Amino acid sequence: MTAWDQFGPDYDFPEYPGQPMSYLIATTPRCGSHHLGHLLTATGMLGSPLEYFSKGRLRDWREKLAAADTVDLFRQLFRRRTSPSGWFGVKAHWPQFQQIMADEEVCGLFNFRRYLHIERRDRLAQAISWVIAQQSSAWISFHTPNDEPRYDFDAIRNALNVIDAHSADWKQFFATHGIEPLSIIYEDLVATPDATVESVLAHCGLTRDPTLARHTEQPTRQASHRNEIWAQRYRADIATKAAPDER
Repeated sequence: MTAWDQFGPDYDFPEYPGQPMSYLIATTPRCGSHHLGHLLTATGMLGSPLEYFSKGRLRDWREKLAAADTVDLFRQLFRRRTSPSGWFGVKAHWPQFQQIMADEEVCGLFNFRRYLHIERRDRLAQAISWVIAQQSSAWISFHTPNDEPRYDFDAIRNALNVIDAHSADWKQFFATHGIEPLSIIYEDLVATPDATVESVLAHCGLTRDPTLARHTEQPTRQASHRNEIWAQRYRADIATKAAPDER
């Protein structure tokens, strides 16, 4: 397999000259937002919603595009990552979104018309996936693991707490601003990906046009038998390590 290149031409569109309509995939780590983003990219109608707001990606993009500043960077991204339909997408975790919202000039560039909120019913499985990704540095199936993950009760419990906190932050943001996002559940996305994509297209006022579909290599599921073993072990550990009100 060739190295995955999120900066490469596979995710580019013909140059878009105007101000795009934007949508945000509001997410927490390891709940399928990357998988969703690739599925939406493949429609050819919803831009290439990758993780443009992360500090590391912002730095890498500025270097690649020789952008003068973050405003210039996003103006260049709008031109190359907006689909002909006029939609530009981005996925973000809560701290990344906070960072962008704090910069009035950058935030003012975006014309967020739609919000997608993706969550995972099985929060324990999500937390375990996050810990494994952190330990192995394999955040997507295109990545080769750098290390063998080792079970860590405290790391999993901390991941659960962060996921819960950031999920609550997203919901508070939506409530405060009177936003009704399209709710997407990871388990439903995995079971019926086409139906999920159709719901997003409809949410954005679009009807799928098969002639616009494009080939984009799709990431595959990374979970293995290890994940279930860790879940069983964590549940057993809770009985002996957690405080009574956490059982």
